Amino acid sequence: MMNKLYAKAQNKMETYKGYVNNEEGAQALEWIALGTVVIAVMAAIATGVSGNASGLGQAIIGKLSQLISSIN
Repeated sequence: MMNKLYAKAQNKMETYKGYVNNEEGAQALEWIALGTVVIAVMAAIATGVSGNASGLGQAIIGKLSQLISSIN
């Protein structure tokens, strides 16, 4: 009786370990966040290029310009 109960508990533990080790959802969220950041930077650059940049967009354009000029 105890062996059956132990085997059942061990099987459940292995199942739960599989759930914990599955990181596919977390990895998908990281890619979504990275894509959002890239789109936000592209939007700021597009706004700056069109000449309507103000506030945060202008700050991003300024920092990117400094970064590019420091590389050269």
